[in-house]
Amino acid sequence: MSTTTTVDLDCCGESEPTNPKKDVFNRRRRQVGLQLYQVKNPIPDEVCDPDEIQTFFKRWNFVPYAGTTTHSGQMLLVWYLMLAQLSPTHNACISKKLKYAVGGKATPVRSEDPEWDTGEESQPISSPEKTNYRDTVNEFIDFDGGVTKFHRRIGWAFEATGNAWVEMSYSQTLGVGRVSLKSHRVTHCLYLNTKPGEMRVVAISPKWEDNYLNKHEPRYVPIYPNFVQDENGILRTMFHLKNGDNSWYGRPESAGADLYKYREVQDAMYLVKQAGANFTGQLIIEVEDDDPEYAAAIEDESAKHVGFAGFADRFEQNYTQKADDPQSVLVTARPYGSKPMFVFQVSPNTNQDWYKVTGEIAEQKITRAHGCTPRFMGFEVANGFSQDVFVSDYVMNMEPVINSLRDEITGISNDALSVAWLELLNKPEMNEISISFMPPIQMAIEQYKTSAQQPQIQVAQ
Repeated sequence: MSTTTTVDLDCCGESEPTNPKKDVFNRRRRQVGLQLYQVKNPIPDEVCDPDEIQTFFKRWNFVPYAGTTTHSGQMLLVWYLMLAQLSPTHNACISKKLKYAVGGKATPVRSEDPEWDTGEESQPISSPEKTNYRDTVNEFIDFDGGVTKFHRRIGWAFEATGNAWVEMSYSQTLGVGRVSLKSHRVTHCLYLNTKPGEMRVVAISPKWEDNYLNKHEPRYVPIYPNFVQDENGILRTMFHLKNGDNSWYGRPESAGADLYKYREVQDAMYLVKQAGANFTGQLIIEVEDDDPEYAAAIEDESAKHVGFAGFADRFEQNYTQKADDPQSVLVTARPYGSKPMFVFQVSPNTNQDWYKVTGEIAEQKITRAHGCTPRFMGFEVANGFSQDVFVSDYVMNMEPVINSLRDEITGISNDALSVAWLELLNKPEMNEISISFMPPIQMAIEQYKTSAQQPQIQVAQ
């Protein structure tokens, strides 16, 4: 049943002349706070959980990655992992920082107070002490994948998502104890939704689906200092490395550049799809409807009837890069009785300068969010009069960033080792030594610092 609406164009009498400067632009609206955030943030729509995931967290007592945020949930974690893989600048910053922080071989160092510096000089570790520590670790401690790969996995997860999970297990064989440290994928770990003050417990599962969990119950491991003993008599506890002050899960330290990471991904996907699938509607054809009843075809109600949120959503899901099978020719209908058909040509955005400028802006924002300098990332930078510009730039700008990241990554493993030496293996003397890593340019750094401390001798002319 169609409804016809008649509008009386002569209902209001004769119109009076209007002065736009006086009657329109001179009006002042009542100010409601600061009008700074009128542009809608596109991120919540991108990371909003689909219905099946929202239903899952209603049925199961787990905390999604975004906690109690109403706009997003577990998909925010997937989105962060996507950015770490598909944003070239973000991925390069993570990889470069990890190579300098934990990319080399592990080395024993004297344990220090992580919070205080009293100025006391610690005695360097002798070669026999280093050898003894290495042999003891190899005898009693098992790092999943080896020491270097273990820390690289922790570092990548921490930089990409702001979280890292390490499970420590203790077992005895013929009276000899052994500790195993395993890093879990961030997608395999979810907190149980416990009340404040209660023991925090982590659920571990490779899949978070109803059918899978009904057949394979997750493993539940408490956060240290609590332990659980499984049916095989193995003691287990979990260590969680978290960045930020959120209650449950951390966020990446470079989160300030999330929009620019996403922009890199968007630009790359646009160019790839344009070149590979020719996805944009390059032709828009308007034709005349056969009947007035079809004039509502472009309205929201018609789109909702076939499962879309509205006409704009139907257009987006069919004719843009978000479509599964986008079309390169778009045909629309004009109202019945209108003028003849028109054909419009729409050209894709192939402006090279546009992508060059926006790409450079994104690179700058992302590298700054990571604390990386252009020279450290390999960008062309003027050398000036210095002969060792890379080392000096590293010492002055990058060394604090790399050292802080290394302390974060090795901190969680050294905390676990401290528990192993003191509480499980009864070897308190081993707790005086910790694991660290030297940067690949350590020798060049030492030479630079030594030369910088030497007095400069001026020769009289």
